[in-house]
Amino acid sequence: MKNSLLVFPFLFLCFLPNPSWCASEPLLDVFGDEVVTGTEYYIVSAIRGAGGGGLNFLSGRNEPCPMDVFQERSDLQRGRPLLFFPLNYTGEEGTVIYGSTDLNIKFNVEPRSCNEETTVWKVDNYDDQKGAWFITTNGVIGNPGAETLKNWFKFEKAADNLNMYKIVHCPSVCKSCVKLCSAVGIDFETERRLALSHSAFPVVLIKASVAHKLMGRFNAII
Repeated sequence: MKNSLLVFPFLFLCFLPNPSWCASEPLLDVFGDEVVTGTEYYIVSAIRGAGGGGLNFLSGRNEPCPMDVFQERSDLQRGRPLLFFPLNYTGEEGTVIYGSTDLNIKFNVEPRSCNEETTVWKVDNYDDQKGAWFITTNGVIGNPGAETLKNWFKFEKAADNLNMYKIVHCPSVCKSCVKLCSAVGIDFETERRLALSHSAFPVVLIKASVAHKLMGRFNAII
């Protein structure tokens, strides 16, 4: 009984707005700097060589829109820059983004085709032919709830001592909704498209303004 009395106040306090002892840790880029809103980042593989490169989008499966998110084959290719929009995003730049919390992910570039669609990530409808839930575009930013359930992703730690993460789709924005809950991996049989998977691939975040100044590999972590 004593243990129950001690645990109860702590659980209660975790429901209060942003208590410091319940908050997730800030997302960190590959150099240990906090990841913030309004700044472009590349998501690249944390594995050297055969791990592949950064993320991009391509058409084809949906003829031609929406675009699918895929991973570049070469670790010398950093892909396209992205912006992150946390659940509590207010439009303010420089706000720290935290791990294990819902956010929207957007390629900060407009495709030449599909100009009426967004480059915000979402989980596509189940592909019966390919047998997978692919990550595609034309999602929306914000408006959390049942209608936007497939637009939310999280970064979770993939290693304790490294700034390395896995991408997860397991939204918390609608407690009563039936939802998918899975890591995001690579479907190698469909041109390295991203899809919900039991096997996540480890990634690191690189600030775009820094990546442009670097030479050689962008993802040599492990």
